Amino acid sequence: MKKFWKIILTVAAILAAIVLGTAWYLNNHWKGIMDKQLRRYVSEGSDSLYTLAYGDISLNLLTGSVSIKNVALLPDSAVYNRLVAESRAPQMIYNAKMSYVRVSGLKIWKYFIGKEVDASGFTMEDPEITVVQDLRSRDTTPQKSFYAAMNQLIHNFRIGRIDLANTRLSYVQIREDSSRKITKLDNLDVRLRDLQIDSMTEKDLSRVLYAQNFDVSLEKWDYRTPDSLYWLHVNNISYNAIEKALSVENVQLEPRYKKADFDKKIVTQNDRFELAFNHIKAEGVTLQNLLRQTIFIRTASIDGGELHAYRNRALPYPPGDKYGGFPNQLLDKLQLPLTIDTLKAQGVHISYTELHPQTGEAGRIEFHQAGGTFTNITNQDSLIERNHHCIADLHAVLMRTGKLRARFDFELGSKTGVFGVSGQLRGMDGREMNPATRPLGEVAIRSANIREMDFNLKGNERSCSGTLRLLYSDLKIDFLKDMENAKGKKRKKGLVSFIANLMALHNENPPPDGPVRIAKPRFTRDPKKSFFNLVWKTIFTGIKETVLTDAAAGLM
Repeated sequence: MKKFWKIILTVAAILAAIVLGTAWYLNNHWKGIMDKQLRRYVSEGSDSLYTLAYGDISLNLLTGSVSIKNVALLPDSAVYNRLVAESRAPQMIYNAKMSYVRVSGLKIWKYFIGKEVDASGFTMEDPEITVVQDLRSRDTTPQKSFYAAMNQLIHNFRIGRIDLANTRLSYVQIREDSSRKITKLDNLDVRLRDLQIDSMTEKDLSRVLYAQNFDVSLEKWDYRTPDSLYWLHVNNISYNAIEKALSVENVQLEPRYKKADFDKKIVTQNDRFELAFNHIKAEGVTLQNLLRQTIFIRTASIDGGELHAYRNRALPYPPGDKYGGFPNQLLDKLQLPLTIDTLKAQGVHISYTELHPQTGEAGRIEFHQAGGTFTNITNQDSLIERNHHCIADLHAVLMRTGKLRARFDFELGSKTGVFGVSGQLRGMDGREMNPATRPLGEVAIRSANIREMDFNLKGNERSCSGTLRLLYSDLKIDFLKDMENAKGKKRKKGLVSFIANLMALHNENPPPDGPVRIAKPRFTRDPKKSFFNLVWKTIFTGIKETVLTDAAAGLM
């Protein structure tokens, strides 16, 4: 019995030695073949544009694992310049390096016998990738699909998963005028699942870049604006190419300077913004459009956030005018092709603060729980031909109790910024406006019951006009400074307040024995001021026409 087991163990040892010896021989033999073929594939597949460089290759025939150290994909500038001269240069050039490339579960016999790549995993460690897009390049040669080009070297290609973790990506765009735009992303994670390249998947529309699933995530991206006035922070970005879904946890626009220092930097009047939008989601975002630098979004949403604007009116106006700066005009000027079918927002706190040039005091107006729906945001001519109206239906609580709704209608493609706006304000205590009227108008609202205000306005970049109906009661105000009348006669603020409440103001609308007063305001725009200033000034003109008596001009 012992002799039998001795024979068995001896045979097993000999077989193990043969297997290990064969494996050692094949490992070294096939490693040499793989070494030569990898370089040849890259060179021939790119028309000698790229060179593949790397250190040691480790091949384990038994486990089907391959490990390649210090991998670099390098473009040849001399070859690229030759392709440019021949009008065959691609617009995209890639430069990549990584500490390791690891392949697991590779069926090595399929690769060496049938020229097929079949592996369970492919991992790139610490990749650094630079992508250069040269918009000046033109490739006039007939374009082959990736599968058609690859099929000459590899017949079938399947990898269960591909992982690029902690990727450092630099994207450089060279424009037609040779100017450059550089974007850098750190700690980018890319995951592809069930990547399969063959004659069937080439036509499979459910796949993206031949993969059954394609995910990109980025924990944080920080960007300093070109004017160096702001930081843009974007946190927890996630994109699923198959579902065409993009989500962002938070976007912040943060001023780099406090208000006083910001004013010193800008020198002239301009708005200082603080912005934070939360839980942003977008659907219908295709990878193909992103690669073409075209933004098309079917639906988008913002759930919560803040938008605060501040302006110092003591600073001088900037030179020139603001013609051409209305929302529809800016959208038309945008170089990036943009379409958002529907954008919904809710739970946004908005405020505008203005510093009075004489008093040095700040007036503030606030909108709570603001939200609404924007439709047909686009600068694409073909879409504008079908529908040239961008609509914004908005709602908010003005100050503390005013229930405000507004509908903006922007005419897309209009060179003069044609627009319409209508709205309603319901159930507001007028005293809530004192944080704005006291510092900016030096007028305090002692009492005012605003039941309803309806307005309907139309305008362009030059002027705005329409109708306004304001229903209110118990209007009383106090002037906070002494005033002079049209003849230069000084009047004490207490006396002015008494006369105004007695003779200059309609204390209610409608009066007990009269019809409702309906104003027809018209306002010519100050070309140095904004779109929203024109809308507000037109509404304010209508309010003054409603509340002031005919005797007001002489008394005030």
